[in-house]
Amino acid sequence: MNRGYAGFYNGHYLRSSYEYAYAKYLDYYLISWSYEDKVFDLGYKIYKPNFFFYDNNGNLVKIVEVKSREQKAKDNALKALNTIEEKYNIICELVSYEELIEMYRALPFSLTSILTEWIQSNETTINKAAYGKLNGHYNLKHTDETRRKIGEHTKKLWATDSIAKRKMIEGLKKSGLAQKGKFKKPREKRNCSVCGEEFEVIQSSSQSCAGNSAIKIATSAYIEKREVVHINIKNYINQWSIQNKDLVLKTPYNKIKPAINPLLENIQKQFGVKDLRVISKAVFGKDCGRKELLKYMKRVCNENVC
Repeated sequence: MNRGYAGFYNGHYLRSSYEYAYAKYLDYYLISWSYEDKVFDLGYKIYKPNFFFYDNNGNLVKIVEVKSREQKAKDNALKALNTIEEKYNIICELVSYEELIEMYRALPFSLTSILTEWIQSNETTINKAAYGKLNGHYNLKHTDETRRKIGEHTKKLWATDSIAKRKMIEGLKKSGLAQKGKFKKPREKRNCSVCGEEFEVIQSSSQSCAGNSAIKIATSAYIEKREVVHINIKNYINQWSIQNKDLVLKTPYNKIKPAINPLLENIQKQFGVKDLRVISKAVFGKDCGRKELLKYMKRVCNENVC
């Protein structure tokens, strides 16, 4: 999975769709929260957790870190949170996709709808890479141990990876040529908005224009990919229904789940989709449930449509 969509929400620059979902959950229950308030020295690295909670006197009482489903990321976060608990005596909790699903069961809207809302929002960007103060590591220095690891990794690349070595050399050459004035990017003249004095800069889009462009491209690609997946899922259901015609036609409406489970498992393996609501939407354009899906499959069998 990629590192997620980042963007602004309630004055904070959240770094993933899961963080946004957790923030929306807190706001629904009117729970006060803050974001990335403090940096902790864990001894082996510097760590900045996500969500901070305070009592009425302004004392920090709890920290929550939000992570994706990736197990290594969760293990590393748990290690860091346990260190904070032991070293600073602050309650820490890890929330990942699995916990978010359970938390959203009691809400009047689904986790999927909130994630989609964030991805399609004009406030988000395609990934969480950011410059300056928006970067989670802004103004943080590497520890001596981190510098040592970076150095060892670089030496290993230079010794074993000729492609990486060549790219490094090319980058250094370009940097040197640019400094000497032999390698220049196109420039343009602009005027200072404060004093009006003219100055020359490298041609580039503004951050907001570049961000908006990235959002439009990403959203368009996402919608196009989703439509293709929906078409492929529907075609697969048609083919599977005909190949398993006897099973489909003989399945009663009170025993749908065991009959179509093999179909759902195959769809998950081939398309990475296991939510029946998404599968139903691929067929009907909306969530109609198992019964309507079986009715559709029976019609396909009877009409012999592929």
